[in-house]
Amino acid sequence: MSQYKYFLKPVGEDCLNDAVRLAMDEYHVEQKNVRTLYNKDYSTEIKNSLSELFNNGKCLMLYENDVPAGFLGVIISDKTDSEGYKTAWGPICDYGIKTCDDRGRIASLLFQYLSELLLPLNVRHYTINIYAHDKEVIQSFVLNQFSMMAINEIADINVPFIKEKINGITFQEFSKSNIQEHKVTLLRMWRDLASHLRESPTYYYGAEFTEDAYWQYVNDRNTRLFMAMDNAQQIIGIINTHHDGFSFATSDALTLNASNLYVEPAYRGKRIAQGLLQYVSDVLKKENYKRLWVMHGTGNPNALRFWSKYFTGYIYQLTRSIDKKVVSFHRS
Repeated sequence: MSQYKYFLKPVGEDCLNDAVRLAMDEYHVEQKNVRTLYNKDYSTEIKNSLSELFNNGKCLMLYENDVPAGFLGVIISDKTDSEGYKTAWGPICDYGIKTCDDRGRIASLLFQYLSELLLPLNVRHYTINIYAHDKEVIQSFVLNQFSMMAINEIADINVPFIKEKINGITFQEFSKSNIQEHKVTLLRMWRDLASHLRESPTYYYGAEFTEDAYWQYVNDRNTRLFMAMDNAQQIIGIINTHHDGFSFATSDALTLNASNLYVEPAYRGKRIAQGLLQYVSDVLKKENYKRLWVMHGTGNPNALRFWSKYFTGYIYQLTRSIDKKVVSFHRS
């Protein structure tokens, strides 16, 4: 019978190397399912991330008969919610479970042991990133009452998003002066997008959706904004790109994040969004860019249907909040 034992914040190079190997194996399995991910060795990037985790976060290593079976790590946020509770967050390379018939159980044990250690630290909220094709581990976390919050998807921009030309529509990249000129329109579209996400069935309030935050973001030197215009030269759609890697797998210089796609209601269903993506890709290909990635909520059915037609999911973000009475019980 298997005998499991675990260690918090392992000390020594051997433990770190065990975690790196497990995380690298996880990535290689996902890469076989998502060919747009690069088939390369990210051991250095993963080791750097895990070293930071071991030093500044909480990482639990699980061993089965002295053989590394898995690990799970999180960073505890310095910020608290309105009631004083903290969030533990784990990036994609901060978990790894060996190939075996019992991966789901190992995932459950990792969460069980780690959460027991974090409850006295006032951690109530958990956000964990799992590879999209790691079905056993996803199922295990769902059975542990985690819910899917968001998905990361990726696309090769050499694969066309749309082939036909959209008559009566022109596309253009904003200059920084264009952005200032169209401030009123852009902020109104941003408010409309935020309002849409707060409606049924998404119900995402998005406290971060402030005009000041958006305006600072679109004026950032690394943000590029693209627009679609109708025959009257009115802006009817926008999308932006940014050098935001989110994970080691998309942090290279030739991969960009696409976000904040919005098309005016009267023009939806006319392939304007696909046209915007194709225009962005055509511009970026001339600059030798290779890939786009996007992150969107799984509770937004419109976004899920649209993006999944053209992009392939590779990371699910799962969340859970522990009953605050239980946290208070353990803290006392």
